[in-house]
Amino acid sequence: MRKLILCVLTAILAVIIAARLRLPEPAEYVMALPDPAEYNTLFDVPPEVTETAGSAVIGELHRYFFSREPTAKNAWTGALTGKNLILICAEGWAPAAEDRQGSPAAFRLAAESMDLPLFYLPDWYQGADGRLFALLTGLTPTRVNDGTALERLGDMGTYLPFTLARVLGGRGYDTQAYIRQAERLAAFRALGFARSFICTGPALEDTMAAAAALPEGTPFFLFLEWPAKNCGDALDWLLRALEDRGLADGTALCLLTGGGAPERGRLLLRAPGLDVSCADPCSDLDVTPTLLNLFAADYDARLLSGRDILADTGDPMVPSALTPLVSLSGSAYADWITDAGRFRAQSRAFLPDRAGVFDQESADAYVQAVCRLQYDRYVFARRIMETDYFRILFPSK
Repeated sequence: MRKLILCVLTAILAVIIAARLRLPEPAEYVMALPDPAEYNTLFDVPPEVTETAGSAVIGELHRYFFSREPTAKNAWTGALTGKNLILICAEGWAPAAEDRQGSPAAFRLAAESMDLPLFYLPDWYQGADGRLFALLTGLTPTRVNDGTALERLGDMGTYLPFTLARVLGGRGYDTQAYIRQAERLAAFRALGFARSFICTGPALEDTMAAAAALPEGTPFFLFLEWPAKNCGDALDWLLRALEDRGLADGTALCLLTGGGAPERGRLLLRAPGLDVSCADPCSDLDVTPTLLNLFAADYDARLLSGRDILADTGDPMVPSALTPLVSLSGSAYADWITDAGRFRAQSRAFLPDRAGVFDQESADAYVQAVCRLQYDRYVFARRIMETDYFRILFPSK
């Protein structure tokens, strides 16, 4: 009953905000195909649209995705090629990474990781399902057929070609996931994991079991969903185990935690040679495209909601798919943060990061353009799931 009331209130609020935002009519998207050798793209020509039932929707999807600006390959493209990957989601844990005494393992990992001070945790209105879907797919987790995107992924077996498990599995990696709910097993199969295990114990026990099951002599991608209990002990044990087994230099370790403050989280990514910092706002939606570029994966950046954190942002005054955009909730009309400022949807207040950059007219135009970007990103991510769009782009799958 509470869920129903929340959904009704959210829908009413969305209608009110949409009216106040005065979003423009859907844009007439113009397809532009950049050189795939310089950008993270796959298609030299737009796919043909077959005149069948639903072809109008597919045509609209084509026009939207192939009009978006892709991120360019950069100095960090391929920096993790050949490395193992351990990705840990510890949403309930908020270590003080600056506290050497209280969180020694987190302190050490933070000191050795790339610096991302503006990492946010959107409220996707879907609990852990939303965060896991965003983190492992790079797509906005929307409601699909009255269920979460992760639930429907498992039910429908939707094909998603750019998940971390599918991409690395295609390279011969052993892909394993240790998750907290049996109801997600079908979804994790659809994500491309070769093996998934249900864990009910504390983080340390789960991590020790996962490490014992890692193959010898085979590259691996290990995903761990940690509960809040004894995460610090688990991280300390894991760092020492990687060193003892001679895997530390050959393994990228990515840890996402709660931040202890509203909306804020922490993303720590440690890998040899990855000495970089980025002060652009980002979220779990950006983790998959960033890792895909770091592993030099063949993917099309236009087809994902998130963006490579380390990519060029383009002109900060001209919103585009290159703009670092964090939607703070699972709604087409959510509050958002960009590299230019913050917008509160309910009050329609825009707070620029720098004084004097915007006058009222340019601020209104900027807000309207970013709201359009956010709206489209939400709607077209949902349509991907509803139409199984990627099977149309990749018919052999």
